[in-house]
Amino acid sequence: MASYASENRTFFYNLKRYGFSLSKNEIKQMIICVLIIAFLYSFNKWGDDTFDIVAGLTNYALGAVIALVALIVNQVGQRIVAVHYGYDPIYENAMIGLMIGLIITFASRGYIFFFLPGGINLRHLAASRLGEFRYYTNDWEWAKAGFMGPFFNVMLAVILSLFRQNPIVMQFIIVNLCFAWYSLIPLPGNLGLYLMFPHFHFWTFAVGIVATASLLLFFLNPLFTIVLSMIGGVIFIYWVYVVKHKKLSGPYW
Repeated sequence: MASYASENRTFFYNLKRYGFSLSKNEIKQMIICVLIIAFLYSFNKWGDDTFDIVAGLTNYALGAVIALVALIVNQVGQRIVAVHYGYDPIYENAMIGLMIGLIITFASRGYIFFFLPGGINLRHLAASRLGEFRYYTNDWEWAKAGFMGPFFNVMLAVILSLFRQNPIVMQFIIVNLCFAWYSLIPLPGNLGLYLMFPHFHFWTFAVGIVATASLLLFFLNPLFTIVLSMIGGVIFIYWVYVVKHKKLSGPYW
């Protein structure tokens, strides 16, 4: 029996009430994340030889807009899938990861752009989970919801690659790829932690997609990039689970 939340009327109701309705704390956490990422993005863009406040504020504002778009895209994918399975997704930024990003930025003088965007926590909706085989919070469903975050960021970067000659669009592509890569890092408070440890094979599939798409979107059209990135994800799983395990386990694997 499917969950009650999978019915269209209930799904769209939950999507409006829970998926796309943010609490004050979520908005606060998203604003903090965007402002810190914008600072990291514009750290060494406040003038060339001399300090230029106009150029700095312009780049900071651009970084905030790019980070906000990337964060929204990252969240939309996760929230749709989470609501489909009968959960209330709650965004939580990775403050430790953002602080690490600040340290790395200062240490590298802005040449290394690093951050951890955080992820979603799933709140169990009792009425919407009726009929599920595993009634309570399911790690597999959590992993599928989390996967959609970096996947949506990569898909946006692939679509924008049609206009990569534009320098501003190129910045959107780079930041979205950073969101995809950094989301997959399995550190506390970050999405990758909830994706890698419960379902390592799903995490390897996501890494394969992101890696393949990151390499090919600069050379191929979006359709070929998307298809080949899916194939790359499958190949990566095969390499990790067949080739690597066979080498480690020997002839009796």
